[in-house]
Amino acid sequence: MNVVWVPHGVPLTSSPNLSQRGTEDTRLNNACNSDPVCPPKCRCESNVVDCSNLKLTKIPEHIPASTTELRLNNNEITTLEATGVFKNLSQLKKINLSNNKITEIEDGAFEGASSVNELHLTANQIDSVRSGMFRGLEGLRMLMLRNNKISCVHNDSFTGLHNVRLLSLYDNQLTTITPGAFDTLQTLSTLNLLANSFNCDCRLAWLGDWLRSRKIVTGNPRCQRPAFLKEIPLQDVALPDFRCEEGQEESSCVPRPQCPSECTCLETVVRCSNKHLHTLPKGIPRNVTELPQG
Repeated sequence: MNVVWVPHGVPLTSSPNLSQRGTEDTRLNNACNSDPVCPPKCRCESNVVDCSNLKLTKIPEHIPASTTELRLNNNEITTLEATGVFKNLSQLKKINLSNNKITEIEDGAFEGASSVNELHLTANQIDSVRSGMFRGLEGLRMLMLRNNKISCVHNDSFTGLHNVRLLSLYDNQLTTITPGAFDTLQTLSTLNLLANSFNCDCRLAWLGDWLRSRKIVTGNPRCQRPAFLKEIPLQDVALPDFRCEEGQEESSCVPRPQCPSECTCLETVVRCSNKHLHTLPKGIPRNVTELPQG
């Protein structure tokens, strides 16, 4: 029998389970201090969480705080909701959301992702971009938007992305770009505008000069309209050839406010009446002042 001496000299018989309880306490303590387990069906190794090819419809919860790369490509995500999922991922450097079915990114969906420097959104169904989509990505250096359905880029598309060096808009449906649309991208060094359907009218005249002066564009983006400029590199078009018919001078590229697909939106009023809704629709703008649902 083992005897343990306490300071007052009184012998105390040790319990045979004492060492076992210590082991349990240590195990419990380690469990409390460890990261959460890998999200269901995902594969986790060396701080890489691979949740690709799982037919996911949303970003999983309980991603380990030590994650540096998050792979969510080849799933069936349609909307990136502003759930705060990235707020505890201070080590995250790369997010891959390519080859999903994303049509909407809620304002603030990436809130807390300031450590991320690569975001891949290639091969989705995004048709417009606004700065609120990317809020929280202050450290982003690479933004891949290849093969989407973006038709125009405006002055509020990339506000706040001061550190982006590479932006790819390859293979979208771009017809026009608002003057100054890239001015907020202060460190931009590579821009890919190839494989788009530029309408080289008077609204795009500024871009020819900009491309020649900046020399950061990959390849030679070409005009597709009007017919007499088809396939001519945009930067080779003479200024007088960027023409508009009377009444066409007004820009058709304006920021599209976020609005639930089931509703109609006018300024800060969102109307969802007579839609037979059973739940509050997703994607309601944060500045809404009136929400009729009768």
